[in-house]
Amino acid sequence: MDNAFLISLPQILLIIGILLLVAEIIFFGFATFVLFFVGIAMLLVGAAMSIGLLPVDLMTAILSVSILALVSAAVLWKYLKKLQKTKGDKKIEVGLVGYEFKLNVDIDSNKSVKHSYSGIEWDVISEEKIKKGTTLKVVQVEVGKLFVKSIG
Repeated sequence: MDNAFLISLPQILLIIGILLLVAEIIFFGFATFVLFFVGIAMLLVGAAMSIGLLPVDLMTAILSVSILALVSAAVLWKYLKKLQKTKGDKKIEVGLVGYEFKLNVDIDSNKSVKHSYSGIEWDVISEEKIKKGTTLKVVQVEVGKLFVKSIG
């Protein structure tokens, strides 16, 4: 192995560790944690090699990063999962779910009605009979189908 590579191994581990942490936080927003655990492990191993706690060789780096990534995952998993859970409003509306509109025809649970939204003809489906002019709210969406309930 090239001696220059081994001399700069601690710095390489520190740089890669920082890049992995940045990627996890900015691009994935703590969605996977894998890059986070490996990044933390690389930072710790790089720092330990820099101050002489660990020998500077590739096998030590690989083993130490692997072990520390697993240990950090075991220790931090429970706490980091809590970060992913939202404490705010549980009724987060995504896409068409939550969209409100009025139809100018009656809806029967046996037949669907068409509704044009965003240039697409949607089948509006309801489990209940709804009179025309009632405000509807989309509660579920499937391909070409809007499942609605009346809200007023």
